[in-house]
Amino acid sequence: MNNIFNRLEDFVTKVFKTTLDVFLEALKLSPNAQGYVSGSITELLLKNHLESLGYEVKRIREKWEGRKHPNHHGDFYFKDINRNWFVLESKGVKSNSEKWHKLYNYNKLKPFLFANHDKINWINDKEKIELQIDDWIKKNLPMFLKEYKETLYDYEEITKYREPKNKTQK
Repeated sequence: MNNIFNRLEDFVTKVFKTTLDVFLEALKLSPNAQGYVSGSITELLLKNHLESLGYEVKRIREKWEGRKHPNHHGDFYFKDINRNWFVLESKGVKSNSEKWHKLYNYNKLKPFLFANHDKINWINDKEKIELQIDDWIKKNLPMFLKEYKETLYDYEEITKYREPKNKTQK
């Protein structure tokens, strides 16, 4: 354990030119940095998992030089046993997609799952889809049924409805 702590401390000192205390405080104060690190962790865990299953995995660089192939926007190329290459984009639980679709609201999450049921491996198309989604939410996200059932609004949505600063004839 001490070895990993020393490696982390050396990394922070060398790369960020600061102490672990300052680094930790800065990370706590930056939701964007936390999101970036969280995304990197998601990608690393996915890459390790794919490799453990025998896939060959290649990272797609963030800063691509020249024109990027239009179908190659993602995080990884990976090759299956038939030697076919695929492009994979990984998304953590907290992602822009969650924000764009407002999946933190029950009334948005359920229709989203229903609309995308064909991509969800635990849904059996031969059974009633909505009941499977209800059961899954009840089992995996029980707080959505009580504590988090009320709709949350972001700042931009709320500001649309406040009184205008300069009242006009219109």
